[in-house]
Amino acid sequence: MMNHRLIFRIVAIVGLAFGLALLLAPDALMNAYGVESMNSTGRHMAMLYGAALTGYGFMNWGASRAVDLAEIHYVLIGNLVGNALGLVVSLYRVLMVPAEPQSVWLNVAIFLAFTGMFAYLYRTSPAGYRLHAAARHA
Repeated sequence: MMNHRLIFRIVAIVGLAFGLALLLAPDALMNAYGVESMNSTGRHMAMLYGAALTGYGFMNWGASRAVDLAEIHYVLIGNLVGNALGLVVSLYRVLMVPAEPQSVWLNVAIFLAFTGMFAYLYRTSPAGYRLHAAARHA
């Protein structure tokens, strides 16, 4: 069984790896996805996304140190929502855009795994269902 510390650390490491790659070398990472070249706007957007992923990586690493998962309830919910939306967008792109390279399935796999891990934490922990149940009765 995976605990919240392990899940948050896995997500942090993957987020930092992709985030720093997009921030510091966006063209190199995008080449691995079959993008031959980006214009300055595309490069700028990739670097902004890299900055956000790097920030989320640090946030998740910090959240992994929480003793009780209830302390980081909203970090858990934010990760669940963000990864679920990333899964929807990635699936849409890979299924609806014929020119997408097969390497885009990596994004689908990552978002699916992370959505599953955070859904598991939400359903099995007091940080998930109990806090929402208490808020509804208040």
